[in-house]
Amino acid sequence: MAPRQIDTMAIFRRLFITWRVLGILLWPFNKYLRIIYDFAMNIFVTFLFPTHLVLGMVFATTQDQFFTNLVIGISCVSCSFKHLLIRYRLNDMLEVNDIISRLDVRIQVQSDYEYYKKSIEQPSTFMVTTISRSYFAVAITALITALVTGELLYPAFVPLAWEASIWQYVMALLFQFTGVCLQIVQNIANDAYGPVVLCMLSGHVRLLANRVSRIGHDNADNTEENYQDLIVCVEDHRLLMSTSNKVERIISGSYLVQFVGVGINLCAGLVYVLFFADNYFAYVYYTLHIIAIMFELFPCCYFGSMLEFEFHNLSYAIFSSNWPMQPRPFRRNVVNFTELTLREVTLYAGGMIRINLNSFFATCKMGYTFFTVIQTLK
Repeated sequence: MAPRQIDTMAIFRRLFITWRVLGILLWPFNKYLRIIYDFAMNIFVTFLFPTHLVLGMVFATTQDQFFTNLVIGISCVSCSFKHLLIRYRLNDMLEVNDIISRLDVRIQVQSDYEYYKKSIEQPSTFMVTTISRSYFAVAITALITALVTGELLYPAFVPLAWEASIWQYVMALLFQFTGVCLQIVQNIANDAYGPVVLCMLSGHVRLLANRVSRIGHDNADNTEENYQDLIVCVEDHRLLMSTSNKVERIISGSYLVQFVGVGINLCAGLVYVLFFADNYFAYVYYTLHIIAIMFELFPCCYFGSMLEFEFHNLSYAIFSSNWPMQPRPFRRNVVNFTELTLREVTLYAGGMIRINLNSFFATCKMGYTFFTVIQTLK
């Protein structure tokens, strides 16, 4: 039974919506209006909203205000930097999407289709859905808390006497809620793209390994067809290697900011919990926050390790093919192909930090070490 047609672009559709909301992708209207919209959106989301949190930290009168603004401010400033770094890679992102769509055509066997649905489409959809729901849940929870307590979402600097008038309070609350929602849209665009595209790449490397391992088994006598299948697999391997390099250029800068932001937020949260927290709510809030920012890194690091693993296993898949029964030109190309697959594939954040599980666990270990040192000082 022939598999159904695969549409990778359907997975990216919600990410395209976030890029359009932020003004990155073209809307179907006048380009000058789009430029004005893009400029206004970036002034508000990328600059004004993080600035009012930073000013709130500078003018804070209590420790709670300072650390609350510090934690959310670091997250928002990191989000703005990631947005600025990734938006100028839009052409590369669209090229990667086209390449993945071309690789989808290679899926012509039912077992490959089932693997795609289970190991590529489902995890990618789950990540986009989970990230979107969890981020917006934070905003809604903050809004409900603000309405119940009569305070702002965050004790940041707002140039309004919001305590003196209900209308000024509503305007200040609307400004913060709109800003945090748009920052969430920005964060979804930043955080979801990396793990989704790495999941797709690692999955397509596995599908390439499946195709290679099947060469010569179904039709051992048709040496010409087997040879052409091998050539196509070699070309797909080169395409996947170049695509991995392109993906590294796209996410490298943003994930360097992510690692740095997580490190700073981790230290700030631990300092507050160990030295300044004086109630159970603060302990629970900052403990959950520390866990949340640590696991922001996990999906991308996990699929970065999966990409390394799948590229590494390609050489074993080549020897699983029926190469001994093929003529000498085929065997010669098998040797050359194997040498190409022995090259280690590793993605780096900023050319310094490997995007894999080793970096994730090193970050966890750094947090535990910092915790023990601070606890000793306490």
